[in-house]
Amino acid sequence: MLMHWIKKTKKKIILKKKRNIFLIILAFIVSTFFAIILTNYYINKKQKELLNSIYESTHKNIFEKTQNLINDKQNTSLAIAISLSKDETLYTHLKNKDFEKLNYVKIAKLIETNSKYKNIWIQIFDSNLNSVYRSWTNIRGSLNFRPDLKKVEALKNISTSISAGLFNIGIRARTPIFDENNNFYGALEVVTHFDSITEDLVKNNISPIVIGDKSIRKNLTNPLLSKLFIDDYYIANENVDMNLYKYIKENGVEKYINIDKFIIENGYLISKYPLFDENKKNLAYIINFMELKSINLENIKHIKIQTTLGTVIALIIIFTAILVYYLRDIKYQNSKNKILLNSQPNIVIITNGKEIIDANKQLLKFFPLVKDLEEFKKTHICICNTFEDLEKDDYIINKDYNGKNWVEYIFENQDKNFKVAIRNSENKLRHFSVKTSNEKIDLSVIVTFIDVTNEILQLEKEKNEQRNMFQQSKINAIENTLNSIAHHWRQPLSVISTIASGMKLKEEIKELNTKEILLSCDKIIFNTKKLSNTIENFSNFFEKDETISSNSLVEMVNNVILFCETIFEENSIVCEFTHNEDFILSCSQSDFSDSILNIIENSIHALVNNKNKEDRYILINFSNKVLSIKDSADGVEEDVLSKIYEPYFTTKHQSFGVGLGLFTVHEFFVRNLNFKIEFKNEEFEYKNKKLKGLNININFN
Repeated sequence: MLMHWIKKTKKKIILKKKRNIFLIILAFIVSTFFAIILTNYYINKKQKELLNSIYESTHKNIFEKTQNLINDKQNTSLAIAISLSKDETLYTHLKNKDFEKLNYVKIAKLIETNSKYKNIWIQIFDSNLNSVYRSWTNIRGSLNFRPDLKKVEALKNISTSISAGLFNIGIRARTPIFDENNNFYGALEVVTHFDSITEDLVKNNISPIVIGDKSIRKNLTNPLLSKLFIDDYYIANENVDMNLYKYIKENGVEKYINIDKFIIENGYLISKYPLFDENKKNLAYIINFMELKSINLENIKHIKIQTTLGTVIALIIIFTAILVYYLRDIKYQNSKNKILLNSQPNIVIITNGKEIIDANKQLLKFFPLVKDLEEFKKTHICICNTFEDLEKDDYIINKDYNGKNWVEYIFENQDKNFKVAIRNSENKLRHFSVKTSNEKIDLSVIVTFIDVTNEILQLEKEKNEQRNMFQQSKINAIENTLNSIAHHWRQPLSVISTIASGMKLKEEIKELNTKEILLSCDKIIFNTKKLSNTIENFSNFFEKDETISSNSLVEMVNNVILFCETIFEENSIVCEFTHNEDFILSCSQSDFSDSILNIIENSIHALVNNKNKEDRYILINFSNKVLSIKDSADGVEEDVLSKIYEPYFTTKHQSFGVGLGLFTVHEFFVRNLNFKIEFKNEEFEYKNKKLKGLNININFN
């Protein structure tokens, strides 16, 4: 009976445990469902709030940055004005009205040379508010049209303002000029502009456009720094981004000058900074563009990850705790952090920059001579002691970075890509990309070292291959040169050989007379001179200075055409070069000539293979700083155009080369000189013939 009761009780306990486990699992599933819904709602709400906060903060930073730059420039301009006003000779010239003796051009140039402020203008007023000297122009006259100078009293005090004149919108700093008896003789004004301010904004990933209000248009009669207008709105910064200028022009100026704070549009955060005159009227607007991709939105991404991860972890912890209570055989993991660290394929350490707090097993694999972390720390308390100095800016070494250790420096520059170099136990140098966590843990951060040695070696390999490509291109150029020389010499040598053979034959049959000898000698001399001229032409073409120098584009193109003259004749090719201007190009003359020669040779091969002799044309034109070289060889297939300047790509027969010609052309003009080059098929009419061919445009603007 007792045994039966024990068995029954035990069975009840087992059933109760099973029921509790079932209820726990059911409750966990329901809780998980509601947790997902609430988490998703929280994430969406938090992301929206944080995004608005980031945009608001970004706008505030842009506004403050712009304001600080303007204030700094006003103060600097005023300091320059005060300094210049102390010149005793200035008092004398104003007192004696020797205005023609005023000369501040050299001083303005000196300021421009030794500071970041360019286009410094200096203006002198007499006591009647007339401009008696302008360093940037010979125009003189009254300045009563300026709101900030309506009264002479405005000149008797040191002041700064932002105003519009005849020539531009600028920052103006004025200081009065008195003699020792406090007699007022006039004032000195230093005028600076917004270009240095906009340049500083650009350095901070902000693209500004300074727009003058249309109310200043009537007085702005001689704009100097910028000639751009949108309707009656003046674009005041010379270094304006033309793409943004066109964008504002297309969408309308009023839309942007009427922005309240900021707007999000077309991948930009667009904000406005208003500029006012002395009467608090709108004078101009600085419209600042910042690309959204340059704004750090990592925190938004982290919210979703962290919240989801937090919810999941919370549910797992609850579920695990309950399971541990009911399932005693399940062991709890002793150290989550250690497991997480050791699961990483890369070297991961926790450090404060001075010593290693913890590290994963990958560190010990890299340094196998130590058995554990404590032994490693006896030799290298900081892993930075193992860093090699490669004397490269992007490589971190063990040194002080403006009062911060290496970890703090990387942590505060998350947007930059840093690397370190460490020798392993085999004394082989390995390269690592190094990143830190976005947050600190008890003044320490997690640092991850990702081995990028193979990638770096691959880059070096690609550089070597590129050098080999250029070497192959030079070999091809030599081969083409020898072929050209053979073309030029074949006919004169043939003539000389024929004359000599004829003379020998006539001598053998005793029919050679003095007249024929003299006539044959004249022909030989003529053809010898022809050979000599050919040698001189080739020598002039190839004996060029490899150094960078100033060269005439028209002259260099003409030299290449002259070099190819015989090839044109032999292949019935008409080459025509037209130009309405010249352009002085700073480059290696030989590299330029080689590039143009490569283009022309490409056209020659295409014409010889594709066109009849009567329709072979190469038309070269230079106008508006654009060099156009087109042929009548019917062009190339459209899918080929995008690959035409890739190394080793060619549509020519293999006997014509390995396809490096247009690749080296692209490298020379685009990579080396930073010009634009365009390859396109074009239909055109020449000598009443409708033709089609490849047009290569090199834009020198």
